[in-house]
Parts: sequence; structure tokens; C-alpha cells
Amino acid sequence: MQLSTYIRAGFALVLAALALAPAAPAATTLTQSERSLLAAVNGVRANHGLRPLRVDTTLTRAARSHSTTLIRRDVFTHGALGTRLARAGARGPLFGENLAWGTGSRATARAIVSGWLRSPSHRANLLRPGWVRIGIGARTGTFMGHAGASVVTADFAGR
Repeated sequence: MQLSTYIRAGFALVLAALALAPAAPAATTLTQSERSLLAAVNGVRANHGLRPLRVDTTLTRAARSHSTTLIRRDVFTHGALGTRLARAGARGPLFGENLAWGTGSRATARAIVSGWLRSPSHRANLLRPGWVRIGIGARTGTFMGHAGASVVTADFAGR
């Protein structure tokens, strides 16, 4: 068999494999606000001897969607967290969620994470050793009568 035949056969195999392989999810680029929140969350975790959380694309899409829904509906609720994350295709086996909203200086990553640390249930989520992944969705809009409000959803996953 000639070398060119091997090359064509190899090329055909590569094309077939690419055509049959499931599409990889597009990488999610965090906004500046989301990056600041991730840094603040991981900084607090490091201060408590916990490993940093890595960004999960599926959780980020779900978190962004939830923050958008909260602004659109002008409500502040977790809703059916497990159902919502399952529909988004998130992998667990366990999930947790922290929500926050604020304007001005209360909308900074530092203020949001400080608020979570002051709340026992949010603090427990933030400092849970079993979490390994996070999705952060920060959206801005008119919320609860405040223009320019930042609404944040942080979805955690792990064991």
C-alpha cells in the first residue's frame, strides 16, 4: 500500500471520529465580577485550609440563568435547586447554593462573601470541604426597586 493511501485512510478515520464524538461544551469565560467572586470564595477557603473550587461550565450556565430569572421575576428564592441543576445537566452528587444581591459597595465580591460568612447556612456552604466545583452567575439589573443591583448565584457541587 502506498504512503498516500495510509495518509488518506488516517485522515478519514480522524474526520469520522470527530464527526461521531459529542461536542465539547464551550468554555465559559467568567466576567470580571464573577472572577472577583471566585477569587474571594477561594481566598476564604484557603484561609480555612480548604482546597480551591474549580469553575464548572454547566454550573456557571445554571447560576447565570438563575440570577437572570431572579431579576426578571423580581424574586429572591432558591426554588427547586436539585431539579433546576439536574435540568441544566449538572453533576453532583451533592449540590448547594448561595444567593446574594446588593447595590454599590454591598455588591462587591468582598461584601458578598463577607455576608455569606456572617450567615451560618451560607458559611457552611462556602466552607464545605466536599465541594470541588462552583458555578457563579452575577447579573445586573433593576431588582427589588433598585436600579443597577447585582444579583449573584453561586452553585456548588461535590460530595
